[in-house]
Amino acid sequence: MKKRTLYYLMVLIPILLLGAAAPLAAEPAQQTNLLSNPGFEDPYNSDGAAGSWVRWHRESSADQFGDCANGYRKKPGWNAERNLTQYIREGSVSQLVGNNWDTWSGGVWQTVSATPGTTYRFTFYGIGRGTNSRDEPSDTSLNMNMRAGIDPNGSGLWNDADVVWGGSGSPHEQWQSFSVEATATGDKITVFTSADWAVQGVNQCRKLLETWYDSASLVEVGPPPTNTPPPPPPATATSAVPPTNTPAPEPTVANTPEATLEPTATVEPSPTPVTGGTVCVNAFSDENGNGQHDGNEGFIGGVTFTVGNASTLVGQAVSSGTDKPVCFAGVEPGSYQVSQILPNRLEMTTAGNATITVEEGGTVGLEFGSRLRLDNGETAVADTSSATGSETGESGGETAVSPGEAATTPETTPVESGSSLLANSGLLIIGLGIVLLGGLIFWLLRRQTN
Repeated sequence: MKKRTLYYLMVLIPILLLGAAAPLAAEPAQQTNLLSNPGFEDPYNSDGAAGSWVRWHRESSADQFGDCANGYRKKPGWNAERNLTQYIREGSVSQLVGNNWDTWSGGVWQTVSATPGTTYRFTFYGIGRGTNSRDEPSDTSLNMNMRAGIDPNGSGLWNDADVVWGGSGSPHEQWQSFSVEATATGDKITVFTSADWAVQGVNQCRKLLETWYDSASLVEVGPPPTNTPPPPPPATATSAVPPTNTPAPEPTVANTPEATLEPTATVEPSPTPVTGGTVCVNAFSDENGNGQHDGNEGFIGGVTFTVGNASTLVGQAVSSGTDKPVCFAGVEPGSYQVSQILPNRLEMTTAGNATITVEEGGTVGLEFGSRLRLDNGETAVADTSSATGSETGESGGETAVSPGEAATTPETTPVESGSSLLANSGLLIIGLGIVLLGGLIFWLLRRQTN
């Protein structure tokens, strides 16, 4: 009897241990963040840029500075934000770029090693405000034009002709993610954060024109957005042509040829003129993170889609969480970029944006994948240090500013997530199970010898 009990225990406990280890094997591998200091943490350079990041800005000629409606650009200031926790998404510091009264355009950049022909996705979270008083809410009519950029040849110049820019947005006092995707053409690439408060013909001058950046990442991307067949066009109701009353032929005498009745001309309905094309977009719940919309996966609501190009913003809309896509009709033929902005609770499993070509009368269908984040916690830690204002402008044409030597060698920073906690807990369970199994076997053997 004792031997049988020992046998059952030796079979049962390994099965239980394998059951505990199975969820660990199912955890998806985390992508490596290729950026150095992706959280814009300390230490900061003497010029106000976070370590491993380099400042850049555009500057207009001095004759434009007299009128805010000129949409001029002056040099902003860079600094570490340690005090205002609502502008720190995670960690203890975020990158502040801002100016007082004068509109500006700029950000920070970093160059990292890359593999030619590999596609990368750069993502950061941004937030901003434009107001005449710290006690007033941000003026949501102001356009920040915040966006992410990648230079696929790693030149470090924001005005390089082949820089790929993602969709722009104005995240007034609310964190939003900005992404862009590009294929490396050399052995390095440069990533840019960018904001541009200057709008020609609009007075956007305010006392506080500030933006903050945090939680950046650069990863090799998975599959591109799934191309879905366009939805069938709506049926067009046409007026039926009433039948023609044709009199029956009169009886004829035998051997007399019958008169042939000519067919009555049918009035064709006038075709509805086609103007532009249609873009339909939706967001699916990619639960297994494989970048494909599987049959058992549903849809996600709350994802903001933007369709536009360098000269035209077609529009923005939010996914409903159903199989009904968001559609933009009457889009003029041409090339456009479709981008998505995710709520903080989600992470992308496909590319963050896609370039499409719209044809006259055609429909383009896209689906973007995302899933719930494995780590839902967001840390905001206050510091007693002060974060001070802007710097004096420099004259000259629009240029990229890179003072001093900046570190551009990437550091491999594993992406932390809740899965690491689960993995450690599982290993602890397995270890305790092994100890328990050994103890039981030892106790039973002692009883047998006694």
